[in-house]
Amino acid sequence: MRYCKRTEAGRTLRLFNSAATLPPDWDTLIPPGHFLRSDQLRVSELSKLPDLQFFYVLISDGEKPLAAAYFQLLSLDNKHINSKLVTKQQAILWSLFTNVARPKMLVAGHLFRHDICSFYWQPELTPFEAYQCYKQAIDYTLKQSWAMAVLLKDAASELTTYFQHLSPEFIFLRNDISMELELPSGWSTMADYEKALKHKYAQRFRKIRSAWNELEVKELSVREVTEQKDKLFWLYNQVTENQQVRLGLLSADFLVQQKMFYKDELRIWGIYEVGKIIGFYSAWVKDDVFDMFYIGFDYSRNADLQLYFNILFFSIEQGLNFGKKKVILGRTALDAKARLGCSPHYLSTFLYIRNRFLRNRVLILNNKSSAKEGAWEERHPFKPVAQS
Repeated sequence: MRYCKRTEAGRTLRLFNSAATLPPDWDTLIPPGHFLRSDQLRVSELSKLPDLQFFYVLISDGEKPLAAAYFQLLSLDNKHINSKLVTKQQAILWSLFTNVARPKMLVAGHLFRHDICSFYWQPELTPFEAYQCYKQAIDYTLKQSWAMAVLLKDAASELTTYFQHLSPEFIFLRNDISMELELPSGWSTMADYEKALKHKYAQRFRKIRSAWNELEVKELSVREVTEQKDKLFWLYNQVTENQQVRLGLLSADFLVQQKMFYKDELRIWGIYEVGKIIGFYSAWVKDDVFDMFYIGFDYSRNADLQLYFNILFFSIEQGLNFGKKKVILGRTALDAKARLGCSPHYLSTFLYIRNRFLRNRVLILNNKSSAKEGAWEERHPFKPVAQS
């Protein structure tokens, strides 16, 4: 434990910076199987993720634990903006800012997952009381970490309204979107998916998939993921090197640790061309959902083999193979995923910046971007459904 604070309401906040130091009442509060159980929290710590520290806050009323919150503290650096994909002036300003200010961002959530809850509260608490506990935990950790901003990522739906109306300093990021595809009960194979597409989209699908038929796709075991971790990491970095903003980066051990702990809940496939691995794909397999996770591929083979689009089609295929009702394809490349038939699911993400000038500037930019609708929204690849 690093710090302890008592609030005016008589609650106690205890802050920890290692899952190994969490007290027994932490796991007493958290239900079995929940991401916030200490054994799951250790997985991220063992991954040795660069530029990250971890904080855990336990809120109690006397001896009774009420709520628990998980935070990541990201030290921002030059590498988090790709200087090759921004203007020279932007690259210089970002380099100057990071070198002088040494900025840190507190993430209330998980940078590398969207499917977990990073804040848990006793069911007997009202949503407003839970909001109060979470806000106290955020404020306390922000003060102790000396972060310049807070990214409140994937907030629980019960708390969103309170952050919108009671914490106006938190900017609601309206264009934080996850692209998702509902799989109709009548679909069982990719042939059913193809039949549902309009003519030009079906033609495009067949052309792209023809390249996929030349490749071998094999699911990887824990041993194989471990043995090939450096190659998988190189393929992952091929993707990040083509991204403008890289808010947090993985380590070579990340997928290994995830696979070792979650086993069949996390599936990883290798993509091979003439025996050489040129890509990988990973996904979470849940009750009704097939959820795309991290991918990587050799960009020198992407143009010829349409690897990115084929990986997206592979997601749909595996969602059907596993009998899921929905495929989640994530936050990036909205237009590409709209072409496949995905629809937007708007997420509850907020940003607070301590500096008022920067906060107001970001608010203006956020409002402008919210007023613009992307071309991806005009994509309608499926035939109209006949009305009965």
